[in-house]
Amino acid sequence: MPFARPIQVLETDVVLDSGDYAKLLGKAQDAFGWDALQSELAQRRAAGETVGMGLALFLEKSGLGPTDLATITLLETGAVELVTGAASLGQGVETVLAQICADAIGVDYRKIQVVHGTTSRIRKGFGSHASRTTVMCGGAAHRASLNLKALILDAVEGRYDLPVEVLDILDGSVVRTDVGCEPVVSLAELARENTFEAEGEFFCDHMTYPYGAHLAVVAVDRDTGGVEVRRYLVAYDIGRAINPMLVKGQITGGVAQGIGGALYEEFLYDEFGQPLSGTFADYMMPTAREVPQVEVLITEDAPSPLNPLGVKGAGEAGINAVGAAIASAIDDALGQQIFVTRLPVTPTQIKRALQCKPGM
Repeated sequence: MPFARPIQVLETDVVLDSGDYAKLLGKAQDAFGWDALQSELAQRRAAGETVGMGLALFLEKSGLGPTDLATITLLETGAVELVTGAASLGQGVETVLAQICADAIGVDYRKIQVVHGTTSRIRKGFGSHASRTTVMCGGAAHRASLNLKALILDAVEGRYDLPVEVLDILDGSVVRTDVGCEPVVSLAELARENTFEAEGEFFCDHMTYPYGAHLAVVAVDRDTGGVEVRRYLVAYDIGRAINPMLVKGQITGGVAQGIGGALYEEFLYDEFGQPLSGTFADYMMPTAREVPQVEVLITEDAPSPLNPLGVKGAGEAGINAVGAAIASAIDDALGQQIFVTRLPVTPTQIKRALQCKPGM
């Protein structure tokens, strides 16, 4: 690593930035209990159950550049306002950017006010798409935060005649690190006397490439053709997880969507091209009953060298490999090397195949 591939994605050369794919696969199999499960499922099949296990690997792209911008201001209350071109799509962008700023400056993340979606407040921004928010907008926010911190410490150095090397920001105050983090002045007091504003722009020529594995256990009902997902695990190396809970939530939602695409959701048309799946009475979607408790293993073994935070995106990690993992598990359950050739795998499709091949 880095390892160049002879293809382009989104008009960007694919250069794999970092990764240890074999290590992640091993961790995923250990977490799933792969060897023991193989033996258990073989015994259950011998006893007449139609159960199987599947595995699928995926490589994701994220952090589409080439640039993004953030501006930041110290408010008179001692809070900090960050203005970004990112968009909030339910991915928790406000929390993630607040955490990045808070860590870089030295304040509580609850003191960071994130402003987004307001084009009159920022001169340049590229929005949220291509799993770029944490990488590009986060990189810009990190740089802006460091620039703001430098302005604050320079001002305190001049005001109190203290070398900047012994100054830091902790819990909303500038402190002296040479005398046990003794407070010098609060950020609120500084902001009432001076204006502190900064901006940061982050550039990156190549995307980052997180990667992962999906593992599934399914049971097939030979009488109805129905498929039940009994267990599911996603292992994902994100480089560095700013907020693991948000990453897990995003992955879990993606798995639910992927199960829909693998087993239920199908657009059907008649011979005249008229849609037959025009209502939810005809278009099937999974509910909480059909989605198992998703196990998520987040690893940070391969931080990206392309940004100072080492982060990669999490956009489609939960959905990328669901169809392949479930198809593989169904193949395993039915004792066929390649049975599933299209998605979704419907009960009708399975019943028809079982009737044509009674030995399955």
